[in-house]
Amino acid sequence: MLKVPAAGDDHKFTVFGAVDYASGQVVWQMDAGTDETAFMAFLDHLAQTLPATEPAVLVLDNASYHKSQAVRAHWQRLSDRFQPFFLPAYAPQLNLIERLWRYLKQKLACHRWWNDLDRLIQATETALANLQVHFHADDGRPTFRPAHNFCDSA
Repeated sequence: MLKVPAAGDDHKFTVFGAVDYASGQVVWQMDAGTDETAFMAFLDHLAQTLPATEPAVLVLDNASYHKSQAVRAHWQRLSDRFQPFFLPAYAPQLNLIERLWRYLKQKLACHRWWNDLDRLIQATETALANLQVHFHADDGRPTFRPAHNFCDSA
């Protein structure tokens, strides 16, 4: 999850995301909230987006809304689609998507002060829609490659 502030701390939006490690596809959804309802909506979006061949393993941190009672019931309903795998607490270095969030923040915040929330949201959507992520590069470093022209997103 990526929280992005704009024009002061009173305007924020959240990006929930997942990366298919094999293909590099980024699946994401924006929301105004960071609660269990927003997370369950993202899980539904993910279930509609990913192929239903076998249950996908979702690597998650220990955010409270990942384990709430309502979300646990939602995990049960989606058990044929997803198998949650919770990382140890306080170990963001183990969660590969944190590298994507850092990359995205650097690209969007580099030399910019966003005073227009709509433009920031549009730039974030464009960047995510045009990005493929590969964590298994030959040189051992992750690569973030635009699927199209990344300059269009700025």
